[in-house]
Amino acid sequence: MSKQVSDHDRRGGDETQDEQSLEATLERVIWSAPDSAFVVCSIKVEGELFPLSAVGEMVSPSPGDRYVLHGRWDEHPRYGRQFQFSSYDVQYPVTPEGIERYLASGLIRGLGKGTARKIVDQFGTRTLDVMNNEIERLLEVEGIGEKKLDAIQHEWEKQRGVQTVMVFLKAHDISSTWAVRIYRAYGNDAINVMHDNPYRLIDEVEGVGFMTADTIARSLGTVPSDARRVLAGMSFALREAARRNGHSCVPEMDFLRHAAALLEVEPDEAQAALTLAIETGSVLLFDGHVYLPELLHAEASISDALRASFAERWNTLDHLGLDGRLTEVETARGIHLNAQQVEAVHKCLAGPVCILTGGPGTGKTTTLIGILDLARQLDWKIAICAPTGRAAKRITELTGHEAKTIHRLLEFDPSVMVFQRHEDNPVEADILVVDEMSMVDVPLMAALLRARRPGCRLVLVGDADQLPSVGPGTVLRDLLACGEIETVVLHLVFRQAAHSSIVTNADRMRQGFMPVFDTRIVDGGETFFREVGPDEHLPQLVRDLVSTRIPEELGCDPMRDIQVLSPMYDTPAGVTHLNHVLQQAINGHSRVAFQRGDRVFRLGDKVMQTRNDYGKDVYNGDIGYVRGFDEEENLLNVDFDGRRVTYAPEETDELVLAYAITVHKSQGNEYEIVIVPVVMQHRVMLRRNLMYTAMTRAKRMMVFLGQRSALSLAVQNAREQPRHGLLQQRLREALR
Repeated sequence: MSKQVSDHDRRGGDETQDEQSLEATLERVIWSAPDSAFVVCSIKVEGELFPLSAVGEMVSPSPGDRYVLHGRWDEHPRYGRQFQFSSYDVQYPVTPEGIERYLASGLIRGLGKGTARKIVDQFGTRTLDVMNNEIERLLEVEGIGEKKLDAIQHEWEKQRGVQTVMVFLKAHDISSTWAVRIYRAYGNDAINVMHDNPYRLIDEVEGVGFMTADTIARSLGTVPSDARRVLAGMSFALREAARRNGHSCVPEMDFLRHAAALLEVEPDEAQAALTLAIETGSVLLFDGHVYLPELLHAEASISDALRASFAERWNTLDHLGLDGRLTEVETARGIHLNAQQVEAVHKCLAGPVCILTGGPGTGKTTTLIGILDLARQLDWKIAICAPTGRAAKRITELTGHEAKTIHRLLEFDPSVMVFQRHEDNPVEADILVVDEMSMVDVPLMAALLRARRPGCRLVLVGDADQLPSVGPGTVLRDLLACGEIETVVLHLVFRQAAHSSIVTNADRMRQGFMPVFDTRIVDGGETFFREVGPDEHLPQLVRDLVSTRIPEELGCDPMRDIQVLSPMYDTPAGVTHLNHVLQQAINGHSRVAFQRGDRVFRLGDKVMQTRNDYGKDVYNGDIGYVRGFDEEENLLNVDFDGRRVTYAPEETDELVLAYAITVHKSQGNEYEIVIVPVVMQHRVMLRRNLMYTAMTRAKRMMVFLGQRSALSLAVQNAREQPRHGLLQQRLREALR
């Protein structure tokens, strides 16, 4: 039994005391860090009249669990006496009631309150011994068959494995934040993997970077010159350049400086490391730029595929006959195409590649309807895709032609992480339309072109003035700038759209002019600015607009019709704080469906997926609604456009509240009403294309809230952080 600290140690004593051990029962988690395992919790210690406070890192804390905490007491200047634990041991409960509560706490997926009660009724105080040593005896419990047993055994062993990995990591001074993720990736082989090559974690465990892997490696005795460390550092530097800054490559001298700092070596050693990385093929050098192999090959693949399409034989279309057919389409659809749009239809059908671009209100969708309806009349096989599920659903609704996400069209297989459609198994289409092209990055464009069969016309639709793709490259801009690809720029705003102040102000903003704001909703106003005074609290103004004022004025649903877009996360006007405020205002009355620390999901909450989960077929930026929590299976249920997706407790870190999201995450979507906080605290992100992208998300109303000086700064700031890449140069050389 672990030794308990004395009253003297708890209430005062030597601040430099040695580490103590404290037996405690977890009462509740007061606060937990959103991106780590750090918690502030209330604990009950035998003999103490009142609960005590403890702080430290704890994986999957559950009220009622018993621990032996190892640490020391400290006097916090604001929160008072706290026990700061650096490690802990889990103590299993000993009473039947405690064991039942422990098993039903959500620790084990598929084991809820009813099953837990049956197990404890069967085995009593020996339950946990049975779980550890004779788990097959659970078959004696009514309602547990072979399949249920396998699921419970898998989850039980996983929890024991997580604790083992956590102890190993803590012994090497690594945050226990990573224990669940590492175990999820490697299972019981996790410790062997870390001993063999901890740098594997960088590519195989979500969120692990070079510094974390390097800390593990160095604690296990890896020397700075180890080839595994050098190669991992080189690859990581390029991946970070792609992930953080959108670079497809980095100029050699810039890369050497960055690599030297990352590896903590001298410049000549960095040069030697680069040479080694090139020799092993970990990185490649091309035209004075350092590439990851996959990005160099992707750029080359794009230019080669487009060159091949230009060299194909294309059947000459009867353009005079097309005009007659197009008139029939206009009559049937009740639409009218202007001269620019008619030109676009002819060029897109003539092949091999045509770009259709233009701002809001210029008729890209109407033009696309003409293209697709004519293609159908010509008996062509049609394929339409977009980068996100929302964008694909939107184009389906607007055109009446089915669209898919790019991943679905290319039949991505998550079990092997490859597309099943490629040059040997191309998409069966005579015309392939890609919408929201500004969101398509270099690797995805390469995959699309590899899956294009010879003779298939390619129509690329997008707005190059919007934010570039989250992934590496600026594909749409490079295609436009190379000057070798047929392009139609729609710039005539349709009469209906010309009456929309959202459309006209978006165009003003695109040209570098401040919007002209409306004054009253009742006069048909759509674009508004609300100055926030020095004594006003912006988050509360956002709350009032979203929860009360706009819904009452327009009769709209604050949950589904209004979207708050913020440039940043961690400011009072940022995404994180606004989500907390809006959840309380809009949905605070709903019962809690799931809670872990301060992360609370209520029934009906609007949530967003934060990374691609190919197994669940949900992707970064997809928005859904919480529908409940299955207590028996320990699964959170989320509805994504009519499709139910389940999350185990440890998978819920893939979800965040989505009452407020970043502008980047809004790409490809449209919302009835958009509200954007614009304050000088966000100055580092205030750029014209960001505000333009935000504004073009709104259909019915656009509200800027904050400081005019901040919006003016954004509109005037047309500068963008340059993205390194050689695609434009390659296209010019390949297509001349």
